[in-house]
Amino acid sequence: MSIEAESFAYGSSIYGGRPTFTLTRRLGDDAGLTLYELIPEDLADGRQKRFSRANSNRKLTRTSITDAIPNVQEDSTGVLDLSKVGAPSARAPNDWQWNDWCALKITTLSDSRQQAVYRLVRDVLNDSGIDPGFVMRGEGSVVLSESSGIRLTIAFLAMKRLQKYEKLTTVADSIARISLEECYYWHAKCRSPSSPNGVKALRVLLSDHVN
Repeated sequence: MSIEAESFAYGSSIYGGRPTFTLTRRLGDDAGLTLYELIPEDLADGRQKRFSRANSNRKLTRTSITDAIPNVQEDSTGVLDLSKVGAPSARAPNDWQWNDWCALKITTLSDSRQQAVYRLVRDVLNDSGIDPGFVMRGEGSVVLSESSGIRLTIAFLAMKRLQKYEKLTTVADSIARISLEECYYWHAKCRSPSSPNGVKALRVLLSDHVN
């Protein structure tokens, strides 16, 4: 496992080191890879209010954590059984309370976009000590650290509206190479209410040179 994965297997200490993103692969009518952010309900409320104050048409798609991670169960105290979910090998989740948390859907990649992002997903999961097979063989989910989730978030958002496969792979490969600091910068740009063109700017930067 990399130093990054060892030092903060789930990342953000503000949440007690718990995972703050999840990636789920579904088959059938909803086929694709869907990325979610795991966040307290009150923070999700505050984020939506900031979009409203900025006169943004963007709406947060909120769902329960058990809907975002289909193969988990929640007990009466709000603890999730994540034993069937891929997780960083440095630390296993067990006793975090999730009663007042929700999942915010970032986006789903399917078909050619899903194929184009596979190498990035595999590398991110391998670097975190997670078996990529959880989301590459059949249906399944993985939980992710903040740093891993942010890298995948900017990739998923930038790739969502691209059509050409060469542009898709160029974006994925470029995001695999940029530093963690750059990932955080672009994540803020792409998801801030005050920066409505952040995703477009990232997409243009990484793929506009590809014909």
